[in-house]
Formats: sequence, structure tokens, C-alpha cells
Amino acid sequence: MIWPFSSQSARDGRPIFLCHGCFDRIHVGHVGHLEEVGQLAHKQGGLVWVSITADPFVHKGRGRPLMTAVERATIISHLKMVDHVVIDPNRTAVQAIKSIKPQWYCKGADYRNKEPSADLAAEIAAVRSIGGDVLYTSEPVRHSTDYLRRYMDANRI
Repeated sequence: MIWPFSSQSARDGRPIFLCHGCFDRIHVGHVGHLEEVGQLAHKQGGLVWVSITADPFVHKGRGRPLMTAVERATIISHLKMVDHVVIDPNRTAVQAIKSIKPQWYCKGADYRNKEPSADLAAEIAAVRSIGGDVLYTSEPVRHSTDYLRRYMDANRI
């Protein structure tokens, strides 16, 4: 179900694992990331929330986003491991983090060993300011959006 951004009705005191992103070219890497987060969350009795970047803030190249935020949220909301989906009307996930108050802010393995962007650094600071922390999943990075973009550009797809 796609919840209003500030919905209180979906909170019941359980740990929240928040995944944030565009999810525009949804691929098996996204699904693997969400599956891993779902397994960890459900073992702890937690909930998996996904915040979707709003259309004006998807800067992934010409012709993007391919799908509207509502379409992306609808697809994500139908994945069995996802409990709640919101469309984040802001440029970064900072406000989503402050509103949802996740115990875990979950990023893919491709973020683990690289210097965070200014936006990601602000998101990490926001989650730590509310007592949460960052969780990096361990799925193999075979299908990142960057990988797909490079492949499609190289093959003129």
C-alpha cells in the first residue's frame, strides 16, 4: 500500500528499515537488496518502508524518470517483502528519515566502500541523529543502475 508521507497509521512501535531511492529502472539488484532487508527486518519483527524519489528530483540522465513516482511506488508496493511505500516530495531522504524515524537506513552494497555524496552524508547524519544507523546489504553488485546505464549506452540501447 502507498501511504501518505506523514502517515501515522502504519507505525506500531516495530523497528523500521527504510530503503530510499529512485527505483526507476527497477532490476534484480533492487529486488535482491529489498529481499535482504526484508529478511533482516522480519527476523526482528520489523517493517520495510521504501521511500521513492519524486519525479522532479530524479536526475539520472536524459529521458528520466522512465516511470512516474506513482508508477514506481505501485511496482515496489507489490513486492512481498515491502510493508509500506511513500513518495518523498523532497530532494533528499532527510525529511523522510526525520518523519519515519527508522532504526535502520538501508543502502545497497554498491554504497558500502565509496565516499558518500553530500546528500547521502546528510541522510546518514539524519538517521544517526534520531538514534538509527546505516545498514549496507551484501547482495552482489551485478545489476546496479549505473551498470545498466553503461551497458545500454555502450550498446546504444
